[in-house]
Amino acid sequence: MYKKAPFIWTSKQKIDRHISFRQIVSAEPVRRSDGVNRWHLFRRRFSLASTVGHAKLSITVDGRYQLFINGQRLGRGPARSSPRFQIYDVHDVASYLKEGENVIAVLVHTYGVDTAWYETVKDYWQNYFGDGALYVDAEIQSGDTLFSVQSDVNWRCRESKAWKQDTPRAGWGQDFIEDFDAAYFSDDWSQVGFDDSAWDTVQILNVTGNETEEAMGFGRHSPFPVLVRRDFPFLSETKEAPVKFVASYGVVPSPELPLDRRVYDEEFIELREGYVKNPEALLCNDKRMTFVRTGDNCDVSLLIAFDVIHSAFPFIEIEAQGGEIIEVAVSETIPGEFDRDPPENPRIARQTHLDCANLFRYTARPGLQRFEKFEWTAVRYMQITVRNAPDGIRIRHAGSLYTHYPVENLGRFDCDDRFLNDLWKIGRHTVLQCTHDAWEDCPGREKRQWLGDGIVHYLASAAAFGPSTQPIDRRFFINASESQRSDGLIEMFSPGDYHDYGIVIPDFSLHWVCGANHYLQHTADVATIVKIYPAIQKALAWFENHIGPNGLLVDLPFWHFIEWANIGRKGEAAIINALYIGALRAAASMADSIDNAGAGKLYRKHADEMSAALNARHWNAKRGLYVDCVDPDSGEQEVNVSQHANAAMIIWGIAPEERWPEMVGHMANRDKLRLTAVPPIVNVDREFDPNKHMAQANTYFSHFVYQAFAMAGRFDLALDQICDFYRPMIEAGATALWESFEPSASLCHAFSASPVYHMSSNILGVTPLTPGFKKFQLWVQPCDLQQAEGVVATVHGDIEIKWYREDADLALAITVPEGTTAHIKDPPGYYLSEGEEELAPGSHHLCFTVRE
Repeated sequence: MYKKAPFIWTSKQKIDRHISFRQIVSAEPVRRSDGVNRWHLFRRRFSLASTVGHAKLSITVDGRYQLFINGQRLGRGPARSSPRFQIYDVHDVASYLKEGENVIAVLVHTYGVDTAWYETVKDYWQNYFGDGALYVDAEIQSGDTLFSVQSDVNWRCRESKAWKQDTPRAGWGQDFIEDFDAAYFSDDWSQVGFDDSAWDTVQILNVTGNETEEAMGFGRHSPFPVLVRRDFPFLSETKEAPVKFVASYGVVPSPELPLDRRVYDEEFIELREGYVKNPEALLCNDKRMTFVRTGDNCDVSLLIAFDVIHSAFPFIEIEAQGGEIIEVAVSETIPGEFDRDPPENPRIARQTHLDCANLFRYTARPGLQRFEKFEWTAVRYMQITVRNAPDGIRIRHAGSLYTHYPVENLGRFDCDDRFLNDLWKIGRHTVLQCTHDAWEDCPGREKRQWLGDGIVHYLASAAAFGPSTQPIDRRFFINASESQRSDGLIEMFSPGDYHDYGIVIPDFSLHWVCGANHYLQHTADVATIVKIYPAIQKALAWFENHIGPNGLLVDLPFWHFIEWANIGRKGEAAIINALYIGALRAAASMADSIDNAGAGKLYRKHADEMSAALNARHWNAKRGLYVDCVDPDSGEQEVNVSQHANAAMIIWGIAPEERWPEMVGHMANRDKLRLTAVPPIVNVDREFDPNKHMAQANTYFSHFVYQAFAMAGRFDLALDQICDFYRPMIEAGATALWESFEPSASLCHAFSASPVYHMSSNILGVTPLTPGFKKFQLWVQPCDLQQAEGVVATVHGDIEIKWYREDADLALAITVPEGTTAHIKDPPGYYLSEGEEELAPGSHHLCFTVRE
């Protein structure tokens, strides 16, 4: 974008204008530090002579912002992005402006460190300016006049001291815990009438070189040289109230404990009489309030619960005398929640290094007040601890501001099995909690956009929400391509704290390639594939350098992840070779759509050659399975086998089809399957004999196992495993799907929602054959169900399906949208007895008869 306005920042942070071209060239740029965890307030007053017709405001910051106009908050941002492709937001602000005096106010939080969603600037220009920058460009139609308000020297700013700066971070890659003292904050700072005359001035962030540097073309420098307009909608926000008062306790104060441990480790005692009155009012949105007071050596803790795990900004509204301290911690769960017997003293806890301190501390001022956590997180339980309140406080409301990507529930699934219906809906809910300005792995522990998780996230999202998420889906693939390393690998998550040339997962680059092809098949968005295809080719080229003497990848470096499972990864590892073949074939398929026949031919040839090598070296006829690893020199097969490797051989077209029945028979044998221990995510203690057992896929790679069963015409086996694995989870009371089959890690994880995709694509039976569902396959696999119906939403419209058993027949009704055709494949055990094998747009009724 051509920048019409400059970036500004506080004049107290001096620009270093003495850095020369020679210094930058001869020495590696070193990041300048002006402090971490800083909070700045910015204001710009202006007057409009008449009413406003239309008004658009563009804004971005280094960090994150909240935007106010005339005291009303109207937006947050910017969306996460690489600082080399900095996203700016555009807000419609006309309804917030008025004739006369107006003010634009912006709260800017500057992290000063990388987080799971934010990258500090590493480019040389950061040496001039440091961290922190604000860009605003507003165009306002006021009467007949086009009025402009930009980030210029007319703004005022102040660094807020209400937020304590030296606080711990909430967890790995998370923000700093907010420790906020309302006595140092003016609630009316964003109002027109607020007096900002004592605030600091601002400066334009711009450096001009000396005469020689100007002559050689190195003369002008400003922050964020590339700005990219946000191309997806702002997030939804709705208030949620708790539904249950769980418990109240007295607390023995332990002020020596650090902020990130105190609420979790303090001793609970029996609550004294009169310290809490009307606790049930915490569940109400009316004028009733909960009274809480503290005493000598006795603080008070209240625990409340919300209906389901959801991604939200927790908040509290209170009436106070001033000086009282309220600490609000939220979590997905409490210890013992899923045990047979409920916990005796339920409380939020931090039990492992994976648990985050999702909390804030608020020191009150006199009167009615509200505080809201700056960053959203996962909320199911809220623990409110009150301190220093001998005269008591009144809690008017404790709740959350539920936030997520504004999806449309375009997909639908319903069948005669209530458990499957519930699983589909809970899976849809799970994906939604992990979809914001990116695809996140989970809303509580990390909020990272992991590359490998994306393939499952996308397919589940496409089944649940259809094209309504396409803008954020596209952003996932763009973000990844922007993170590509010079060697070709894609960072394992991005944007965020992956650290340049830190740990990287090669197999995630391959999943990204496969995911891009799924995206193309669902959307027909050729333009995005054209944009990222050079990155796809560069990523695939990295793997070519690791081909061994037998035409297979050997001993890949870095983090050879696959998933949380202890499977064979040494030598010629079957799983990574199969995944590479899958990526090659995906790249070839995409090449067909972008008129790159040469690349498609090359990738198919390479995939066929590697498939032949895998079949020759990894197939173990005695066991009827592919082994995990083969020694590249001796050709000796290791004994270990896994669902992972064998599923991969099927879904990426490597194993001959005549082998599939034997393979899936072993993969479905419950007596042979064993989860393997990978603490702390997977904690199991069960015998594993590699000579007779098979490594079982966990929630992530189960997606590929289910797909292998389906491709073999045995989705009934997939459905059996889905029920075995997920039924205990749902019956235990899970409101979102867990990262593992046990509640040992994240309790809301997008990749665990794969059954949403599989039920829609295999029970309803709809999958794309060409981009955008222009041609799609209808292959119903009814399993033991009696009926099913639903909608698969496409860019051409809804595909509506309804089928039911009728004596020995299977009756099916389908609506084929305009611009598409359906190819019918007989359900397992049936043949088409009434209807056509190719269906044009319109409504159709088909009948399938049981094969004798």
